[in-house]
Amino acid sequence: MEENYIQFELKKDNFKSKVKFTIPKGKIVALSGYSGSGKSTIAKVICGLIKPDFGQIQLNNKLVFASNKNINIPPNLRNIGMVFQEPRLFPHLSVLNNLLYGQKRQSKFDKDKFDEVISILGIKDILKRNTTNLSGGEAQRISIGRALLSNPSILILDEPLTGLDGPRQNKILSIIKKINNNLKIPILFISHSLDEIIFMADKIILIEKGKIISESSEDSIISNKTLNYFKKGNNNTSLIKGTILKQDRKSHITIIKIDKTEIATGYIADKVGTNHILKISSNDISIATKVPTNISINNIIKCKIKRIKTLKSKGKVELLLQINTQQILSEITIRSFEKLKLKNNMYVYALIKAVSIVGK
Repeated sequence: MEENYIQFELKKDNFKSKVKFTIPKGKIVALSGYSGSGKSTIAKVICGLIKPDFGQIQLNNKLVFASNKNINIPPNLRNIGMVFQEPRLFPHLSVLNNLLYGQKRQSKFDKDKFDEVISILGIKDILKRNTTNLSGGEAQRISIGRALLSNPSILILDEPLTGLDGPRQNKILSIIKKINNNLKIPILFISHSLDEIIFMADKIILIEKGKIISESSEDSIISNKTLNYFKKGNNNTSLIKGTILKQDRKSHITIIKIDKTEIATGYIADKVGTNHILKISSNDISIATKVPTNISINNIIKCKIKRIKTLKSKGKVELLLQINTQQILSEITIRSFEKLKLKNNMYVYALIKAVSIVGK
């Protein structure tokens, strides 16, 4: 049995939950699903805030719940670092004292651990401040720090980026990755955002109506049906993997190598040779049958049409395009499709207007 093993069944009112999964040592597992799917319920069961009807939960090789052995360790003794959507800091305590509260359960103050956490979170300059004067991102970093300083065997983050703007979300995501890399602590990261999950997770678990409907690796979510789950109600999105080939700081451009093809994107502050995951919306890909000239679009990629699907209700045609070993989706109007006389296995040029980076 894995050292972090979760298996339980729960029936509460009209809601049923039945799950079984593991959180590998030192890895980040993302738990995703729509509102009401049971994500937060799973977190509360693991923490001991909700008692399941049957099951077994083992954290860091310690059995904290077992229905057949009548074991149900109280929440404060499960050694879990829990971070909620809202920071939930103590308003009457300073930043420093909020952080020190996390070490109260320890037998002695661990200065080395304290200094390391402060350094990772980048909060040395705000330790004396009152928590009421913090930004949302700062408050969430303090909440994560308090959880880490309790020396948990596992860290659970329940939608920790809710309410934060883009830059603050990116900052917190990078910090969580750094925590995982430096401290090797297993993390259960709960989110409904595809971008967050791709950036964070080693393994992705999808929940629907209290049950696991998919459990896969990052590579799987990029290449197969799992990605369709995140497309419901949205425009089609494609994810492709590439490696930084060149950096042009003067033009603020990074060149990503996708197999034998190159794609330009906004400057990425990372080293040449590092891997990244790119996201492209189907609406940001136009099609040409010849290489266009005198055009502002930087990314003009030769590709092959592998599948054609007419979307009559939208007045569009969906094209599955093969770029070397990877695939992207484009949506064009039926009128454009007919005008270009497109067919399966035909070579065309994808004009990619926008590319975003969502993971590495």
